[in-house]
Amino acid sequence: MKNSSSEYEIVKGVADNKELENYRLCFEKNGTQRDLKNLQWLHQQNLANTNTIYYAIYGAGVAAIYTAMPVVFNIAGKKQIALQSIDTITDIHHRGKGLFPKLANKLYDDAIVNGFELVYGFPNENSAPGFFKKLKWISFGEAPFLLKPLRLSYFIRKILKRKIERLPGNEYYTYSFPIKTELGKNIYVKSIDSFGNDYDLIWKKVSEGIGVGVDRSTAYMNWRYVEKPGEKYSRCGIFIDGQLKGVVVFTIKNKHDGQIGYIMELIYDDSSSKTGSLLLNYASQIFKAEKVDVVLAWCFPHSFNYRSYKKAGYFNLPVKFRPQHLFLGVRSFNTANSKLIENLRNWYISYSDSDTV
Repeated sequence: MKNSSSEYEIVKGVADNKELENYRLCFEKNGTQRDLKNLQWLHQQNLANTNTIYYAIYGAGVAAIYTAMPVVFNIAGKKQIALQSIDTITDIHHRGKGLFPKLANKLYDDAIVNGFELVYGFPNENSAPGFFKKLKWISFGEAPFLLKPLRLSYFIRKILKRKIERLPGNEYYTYSFPIKTELGKNIYVKSIDSFGNDYDLIWKKVSEGIGVGVDRSTAYMNWRYVEKPGEKYSRCGIFIDGQLKGVVVFTIKNKHDGQIGYIMELIYDDSSSKTGSLLLNYASQIFKAEKVDVVLAWCFPHSFNYRSYKKAGYFNLPVKFRPQHLFLGVRSFNTANSKLIENLRNWYISYSDSDTV
């Protein structure tokens, strides 16, 4: 006799180490790898200091998992708690029971009670219908990919559908760059060990023009780019007359049949966009030296730093060349802010929002 959906119990997790190891094993059993240290960073060490992991339990075992990570947002100039949809999986023996929407609806009902403003995320083309048709998400379309080509041979291989192997089974790429580089009189770029008060002054000014987005203040940037386990990010600041004027965060990975550069974040205090262009051009020098094939970024045309990307040679990536199809979606929980949240032009997105890079 087959089990019915009524035989499953929906429970909220506690995110202790034992539970997270079982979480990891559930994904591994179903063909997806999760790193325990990364799970601890997401669910034990996030800046909201809470977790929203929900399980469908059948008997003594885990049948399905849905997770949204608590995150601090700036919404209309105020810090609010929100959720980023992260993981969803149903064990192969329990599929077809409607467990994902049951988990999601329970998570969202509790989120409303607990004062969360919204849930957002980047479902792929397989999971997008579940979010947009069943869970009351609205779609903003595909993630705003920008691209800068560096090696023509990569695109020839892609067009001819030829693949090359770079470090099989390992997406991480180790590289180094100068601690300090002079760009002109009293202008230089240097590496940043961590983000401090001088960065916060820049973010405070920039964030005044952003209606909806993750709060990218010092605490977040250090959590995201200094404390995240198992990743290598290059953090660089541009200094003019001895003062920090902007930062760029980037990385290189062996993915998508090539060597890919990622601009994770570009924040600067300069309405002319010259500072942003200098930072992007500096990153390009590193990418070229490391024989990167192509550089990717996420940026909307209405974002403050879009002009810098265009000046630095980035263009909108055509759909047919995209490495994957990801859709930005959101569900607002607070009717008072729904109009603001559901207007795409109020949003700021970058690769900082990605949970896979």
